[in-house]
Amino acid sequence: MSSSLLRGALAGVALACIGNIVHADDAATVESRQATMKQQSKDMAAVKAYLDDKADLASAQTAGADLVIQVAKIPDIFPKGTGMDALPGKSYARPVIWTEADKFTGLAKTAADKAVALDAALKGGDKAAIAAAFGDMGKNGCGGCHEPFREKKPS
Repeated sequence: MSSSLLRGALAGVALACIGNIVHADDAATVESRQATMKQQSKDMAAVKAYLDDKADLASAQTAGADLVIQVAKIPDIFPKGTGMDALPGKSYARPVIWTEADKFTGLAKTAADKAVALDAALKGGDKAAIAAAFGDMGKNGCGGCHEPFREKKPS
């Protein structure tokens, strides 16, 4: 084998390895993102349990404070290359997240504001205010992003 052919083959192998490393990093990013989203779901479930008289206010307050932290991560946990087009079957983030990045970032900010409002209601302890803020968070916070930017997982 000639040296130029060998160098070309080695370069091809190196590029393939780099591609696999990048893909592995993207898959790890998606797994981390999904863990963050699952934590948000658990936080919302803890607040719902309080509203349904199945948990105490202190547990809901802890969850509300954590929800503020988790929701604030949203813009940073969606780097380019981690959508369903790049990682089919692993990611359900629609490519529109990156083509309409300003809209996505705006809706993520709205969700963060709704989480802060829910946390404030929880700290206040008024169950009616908590219920209203919870509904707003679900519909206009979580739902505001999920409707346009998340593909439903196949059943």
